[in-house]
Amino acid sequence: MVIFLLLPLTVRAGDATRESGLPAAIDNELAYLLDFVGKNRLDPHRFDTARIGRLLDFVESPKDEARLYRAGERDGAASAYYESDLQHSLDHLLRLTYSNDIPSVFTAPSTVRTERWTAVDAPGQKLPELWTQPAAPDTPVVVTGMEHLVNSPDSHSGAYYEYDLYRTLILTGVRGRKLLVSLSSQTGESRVGRKGIIVGPDDNWDYLYTDQTGLNRMGLGWASTHMYGSQSVAFYLETGGASPKTRFGVFKWIRAGWAGINVVNSQHIFSGLRRFGEVFKRIAEHPRTDDTAALARSFREVSRMPQPRLKRIAQDYLAGLRKRCEEVGLLADGDVQALFRDGRYLGSLSREDMESILAVEYAKEILGKPHYVELSDEFAQVE
Repeated sequence: MVIFLLLPLTVRAGDATRESGLPAAIDNELAYLLDFVGKNRLDPHRFDTARIGRLLDFVESPKDEARLYRAGERDGAASAYYESDLQHSLDHLLRLTYSNDIPSVFTAPSTVRTERWTAVDAPGQKLPELWTQPAAPDTPVVVTGMEHLVNSPDSHSGAYYEYDLYRTLILTGVRGRKLLVSLSSQTGESRVGRKGIIVGPDDNWDYLYTDQTGLNRMGLGWASTHMYGSQSVAFYLETGGASPKTRFGVFKWIRAGWAGINVVNSQHIFSGLRRFGEVFKRIAEHPRTDDTAALARSFREVSRMPQPRLKRIAQDYLAGLRKRCEEVGLLADGDVQALFRDGRYLGSLSREDMESILAVEYAKEILGKPHYVELSDEFAQVE
């Protein structure tokens, strides 16, 4: 799973926290890890857990919740750190987030529109079943490749971005426990930011995507924005104790804005990470996601669903979303009206877009959120 990141151009009231920079020794260990991802990466099989001891100490340590922790800048990009404890084993999380069948958007419906591996350096160009692999420190399991990502509209500016990432996964053992290190590095400048529309409260995950460039922020509709670069280092570390638990910790760097000017700071990045992390935790810990085999089977059959049936479900979804737009007053906007006119928006959706809609709707249904199609009924037909 890739993390996401959006470009909040302001921070909500109450979000601002005291910032704490991390020691240079931790910055050095982060730099060591990032050397294993990218076009000119080092061989990840040579990764040595002994080289990230201080970093793992930090990830495992208790934190002051009133502080925002940040690493040093990289290529002019600010950073932030976010963590969460997930009440599941690492193997379960690997099944949920690194399956070839469960789409990434299912566990990231607040931050991702579509996400897919476009290249995997493995037989069949498919992710290996990491949960079946031994995690020995002397023989790490390594996956490298490329990922293509379209994120959801930013919660303030409305912009969304499309870009590619180099990816490296390293599954190993450390201190008698399993550890997954997930690395990403943006390949280059993103496609120009386009206007998205958040329908109602952001936590309902109702989004529309236009082809118009610019921002929906007052006075900045003209702005041609880009994500100039991003990198991430994420840890999934099993913790000790009677019940299975995994600490998820992630460092993220982002440089984005317009005319080559970076407008992103650590508070913005932390806000985007939290937008992802809180939803991820709710979905990962929900009892209805315990049976990952059933989830994989359902989504696998959705990928084989005949196009007319998939389009019918998308049409039902859009009918509900149009009604919601009317309820919140968005249909007074001529651009929004035009999206729904004569099936225009439906006709613009690719198969990948429609399958993503199903995944988000199912996540809503599981969590008891308002949704427009009953996916349990649809999934029952394919089981």
